[in-house]
Amino acid sequence: MTDQKLETPNSPEDALHQAIKLHEEGKLTKAILLYERVVETNSETPQIWYLLGVARKQNGDLTNAIGNLQKATNLDPTRPDLKAELGLAYAQAGLAQKAFQTLSEVLPKLVSLDQDDALIYGAYADACFNLRNWQEAITYYRKALTKEPEKINVQLNLGVALHNLNRLEEAIEVYKAILDKEPNHPGALTNIGVAYQEKRNFIASLHTLEHAADFSPNDPLLLTDLGVTLQKLGRTDDAITRYNEALSVDPTYGKAWSNLGNALQDQLNLAEAWEAHQRAINIEPENPDFHWNLAMTLLLAGEYEQGWAEYEWRLRRDDTTNLMGNPWQGEELSDRTLFLAAEQGAGDTIQFARYAPVLAAKGAKIILQAHTSLQKLLETLEGTTHVITQNTTLPSFDFQASLMSLPHLLHDTFETLGSKVPYLSVPEDVNCSLPPSSGNRRIGLVWAGNPGHGNDHNRSCPFDELMPLFKLPDTDWISLQARPTGDADPCIIDLSTQLNSFADTAAIMAQLDLIITVDTAAAHLAGALGYPVWLMLPYAPDWRWLTDRTDSPWYPTARLYRQPKPGDWHSVIAAIANDLR
Repeated sequence: MTDQKLETPNSPEDALHQAIKLHEEGKLTKAILLYERVVETNSETPQIWYLLGVARKQNGDLTNAIGNLQKATNLDPTRPDLKAELGLAYAQAGLAQKAFQTLSEVLPKLVSLDQDDALIYGAYADACFNLRNWQEAITYYRKALTKEPEKINVQLNLGVALHNLNRLEEAIEVYKAILDKEPNHPGALTNIGVAYQEKRNFIASLHTLEHAADFSPNDPLLLTDLGVTLQKLGRTDDAITRYNEALSVDPTYGKAWSNLGNALQDQLNLAEAWEAHQRAINIEPENPDFHWNLAMTLLLAGEYEQGWAEYEWRLRRDDTTNLMGNPWQGEELSDRTLFLAAEQGAGDTIQFARYAPVLAAKGAKIILQAHTSLQKLLETLEGTTHVITQNTTLPSFDFQASLMSLPHLLHDTFETLGSKVPYLSVPEDVNCSLPPSSGNRRIGLVWAGNPGHGNDHNRSCPFDELMPLFKLPDTDWISLQARPTGDADPCIIDLSTQLNSFADTAAIMAQLDLIITVDTAAAHLAGALGYPVWLMLPYAPDWRWLTDRTDSPWYPTARLYRQPKPGDWHSVIAAIANDLR
């Protein structure tokens, strides 16, 4: 059955009534034709422009709808309903900034007139969401849900906004509320799986993401998230399978290529990892995370020149604090003040602090920023004028640089890294002492790093694995763990109550014959002091320890003990015990 032809109305009033009737019946094309006729003779009537704009918006013609609604609001700027509809049109067209501006202006008026509704709140929240204004989005998604609590899409966006603020527990509760209504909702399943992943609950993440994959087996984003969880669980082969599945669906998905590169690096297949990272960068040349991942592979492979250049992309990542001031790019430093900003962990600061004396030798006055626990120790650096903490008001300076950019800026080479060691010393006014000597050799021991570190599950050694060491004769074991681990053994002397700063730890190290440690700040501290240190490394180590060698160009007094296969601490401990006999 076909629609009847559009009848010619007798008057503009008849045309308007007929257009409204057609509009209400959902016959949008015919309604629009009549609205257009009416507006020809009533071009100064805002209501007709408004109705035409609404009909066009509902018909998907957003460009003309926005023009019509702009005309309506210009003719009568006092009507909040006109501006609200314009804001909704902007939102539907993906014009987040205009939607935000328009709806933020009109919302207070709508509230005062009791004309606010879930649609307006949701559209405003969506605009905030798209502008990454997460807190404002959360506020208005919640307002929308007070009006219409069953809106699944609004709940999901609320969860994502909370997730993006790292409010993981709240996000998980929102995702759970969705799953209570729709147990197989793929978006909620995927997001809660990623949230569990970020909380390091990898088993829950795996179960949830595998369940989501049952319903969305060809979703490359989901398959990639699943691969990340498998990788965290040490199931690298399975992770690679999932990444390849994602790429078979979408070969242009850069994140899958980059994560594939990470997994290949975990297997020490560095050439293949390099290629995968490059594929990711070819797809998204401006993605800083992809360049960062490539940098990790290059540096692990000892390709320092290109690796340091790629490492600079970290400064564009969301989790990197941007420096404020005049960046140093190699200018003359004589009688200039250079501010060196610390970043990342304490071990990184210790490792890269070696460059402060190098710059001081060029005539610079050095201001070095560091964590409070490092301040006294770093004051022993030669040529450093001031060491300030991260909450201190910055003094004036001429140039600034990130501490970890210095190898790139100074064009440091593989061959000269160790020539700067030792560059730290024990502060003279630090008095930490060991118990009276028994005549045995004294060895400091660190077996666990910061549990919040993203790679701690790989780099920390289970305490039980150390038992063969405690059976060695004529040896006193000194725990250098600065934080409680819950591990205890009568063979170990616990000094944690004395270790209130890295200067304290340095003073204890000075009284030891050897330090044995996993990859933590203690390794860098011992190396920077020039003390003998043996490192227990996972199969796929951090980039700074390179591969296939037992020494370190960073620390000449270091000896490296590597897992022969992932998770094999037994072989590492056996080799150390043998060398100590």
